Amino acid sequence: MTPGCRPPRVRNVPPLDSKEITLPARLLSIPSVAAVLDVDRRTVYRFIVVGYLPIVDLRTGPGRSRVRVPAAGLDEFISSRAVAPAVARR
Repeated sequence: MTPGCRPPRVRNVPPLDSKEITLPARLLSIPSVAAVLDVDRRTVYRFIVVGYLPIVDLRTGPGRSRVRVPAAGLDEFISSRAVAPAVARR
């Protein structure tokens, strides 16, 4: 060990219970979401800004973020906008 360097402190952290944390099964990139919805990626960002789509922000450095959309959030977005089939008039 180098003089003046301390070994890292080891904290007494209890193990996490798997029931405490629920992570989304899949995280989708913005281009993937745009492809599924058949829209431009700018439209996906508009949906995010107004709160229609949830995101997970994966920070990669100061001032830089990388967002992903949980697959479950996209499924909910699609199902909430489903339109009932029109009833034929006679």
